[in-house]
Amino acid sequence: MIELVGIAVLVNMFTHWFTPIQKAKGWVVDRLPLWIGKLLVCSKCAGFWIGLIYFQSLPLAALTSLVSYLIDNMIYNIEIWKNKI
Repeated sequence: MIELVGIAVLVNMFTHWFTPIQKAKGWVVDRLPLWIGKLLVCSKCAGFWIGLIYFQSLPLAALTSLVSYLIDNMIYNIEIWKNKI
């Protein structure tokens, strides 16, 4: 379970929140076909595929995707709340 949460956190860092790689990721995504680029910017998609590669299990990949989405949503709501203060 700890591995699953760790992978979900890393996926969110890669897709949105880790600033140093975002410029390079944007450059790569702009040069890829749209369907491949979406895998690198969507936390649910990236969580599913990375979970599937790491765990080699569909249920664990789906759970990784869900946890990635929940973490992404929590961070988004915290940022909205922080900006209102």
